[in-house]
Amino acid sequence: MAFSEARMKPYLNASNNNYSNAIRIYEINTKLCEALYPSLHTLEISLRNQINTVLSVKYENDWFTNGKIQLEKYEQETINAALKKCNNNLNNLVPELNFGFWNSLIQKGFYQNTIWNPCSKQIFKYAQKSELNIINIRLKIKKILKLRNRTFHHEPIWNYRNIDIVHSDIHFFINLINPKVGNWLREYDRFPEIYKVISNQLDLIKVYPNKIFS
Repeated sequence: MAFSEARMKPYLNASNNNYSNAIRIYEINTKLCEALYPSLHTLEISLRNQINTVLSVKYENDWFTNGKIQLEKYEQETINAALKKCNNNLNNLVPELNFGFWNSLIQKGFYQNTIWNPCSKQIFKYAQKSELNIINIRLKIKKILKLRNRTFHHEPIWNYRNIDIVHSDIHFFINLINPKVGNWLREYDRFPEIYKVISNQLDLIKVYPNKIFS
């Protein structure tokens, strides 16, 4: 009664309609989401603040609205909606902008000359030159965003392909921004140990072929 048929379907499919095993997989999925929260949270906060700080220095604090960076439709509409939420107070704008907004500033070639080329070394301050390959960075951040959205929207992630590698990539970017934050996060990020335990638990459950997310 608490969980809809649609919500339970992926878990029931994976357990060949064994409801007890489906609930167990659901529990495992919830624990995995919980374990990912610290690293996802830290990256999102660190990345958006770092991008904003760097662009504020180069294009002034009101770079969102002063026209010095030409914005495409999605980014402009996202800023306009966020401004309404914070009563046009630029000081409160950054927390209102979702991860998708900051991701688009990196993903889109449209911003290559205004953001990536002049600012990438400042955004990822501790990166080696070889680590600033835009193709690799875009691919990794895209996967992180997809995992973040599934995690925060309570979707299945227990069968997400290479989830441990994506978690390592989260730490990789945090360290490129600020290694001290990375060291602090490692002190309480329990994902590696939770992932190991959960992997063993899944091996004990007869899991049937199911859609793999990547």
